[in-house]
Amino acid sequence: MSSNLRRLLATLAGNTLIAGFLTALGVGAGWAINLLISQCIGCSIYVSCSLAGRFVAEGPRRVLAIVAAVPVGVAFGLLLGVSLSDVGWVEWPAVAWQAVAIGVTLGVMGSGFFYLRERNLALAAEVQLRENRRLEAEKRGIEAQLRMLQAQIEPHFLFNSLANVAALIEAEPTLAGRLLDALIRYLRSSLTRTRAEGGTLGDEVDLLTAYLDVLKIRMGERLRYVFEIPPELAAAPLPPMLLQPLVENAIRHGLEPKVAGGSLRIAARREGARLLLSVTDDGLGFAGAPGDGVGLSNIRARLAALFGPAARLDLRSGVGAGVTATLEIPA
Repeated sequence: MSSNLRRLLATLAGNTLIAGFLTALGVGAGWAINLLISQCIGCSIYVSCSLAGRFVAEGPRRVLAIVAAVPVGVAFGLLLGVSLSDVGWVEWPAVAWQAVAIGVTLGVMGSGFFYLRERNLALAAEVQLRENRRLEAEKRGIEAQLRMLQAQIEPHFLFNSLANVAALIEAEPTLAGRLLDALIRYLRSSLTRTRAEGGTLGDEVDLLTAYLDVLKIRMGERLRYVFEIPPELAAAPLPPMLLQPLVENAIRHGLEPKVAGGSLRIAARREGARLLLSVTDDGLGFAGAPGDGVGLSNIRARLAALFGPAARLDLRSGVGAGVTATLEIPA
């Protein structure tokens, strides 16, 4: 049922109650006449105030227009009610004060109703405006966190990669060229990904592939990685820079410090209405309790801002047994 229909039914019910109340007090020319005049006045007030609220812009002018519409509705309703009743204009003086009593009662109630309705609409609009501003500020905060996270990841990665290029130029120029090409592919994918407002799991996989290609050239056989992403999940929506910090953490803290290196597994699966993304390494694991660095804190903050309690990040590890980081988000 629409809000306009509910208000109309409420108006008709209110008119009926007023007619019954006045009849019980002995006012008017009987129940039928009171009901007719009450409905005419009440519906006239409803129509005139609704028109004023619809065609006058929000603000003080609309309130004034609604207030001015009330006596107009009362006057028109009185004329219509008396014209339609069997009292007629000849007997009008005898029932005039009764009709006026009905009109004044309905006018006061109508004025209060439309004033409160207008005030509620204004308050709702203000609340919605504040909510929109909050969401916009939150969005800007998320974008700033993303840029900060990217700034934290890239210097360490870029400096090491460029140092490797410089070291390989004379000794192994072919390998240096491969490393530089892989680095260019990564930077191109990274800029495209981080500047996008949205994205897909497939986009994140492309970025991670370029990232790991660079590290593979640097680490050689010490790094082995595999993607286990079902093709049907490639189009699943995924905000940028959620998986890469987990991969970067696994490399930096788990595999790079390990003399023999190790393996990395990036997997995805769907469970009902949820998407589960995992990054697993067989590196050094946690020496003690799992840490909570800036990168992981940023991921948790972004998950909370984007999905609320519907998303979470879980870290599990045994000493020397590697780490599994699992992202759980709405699909």
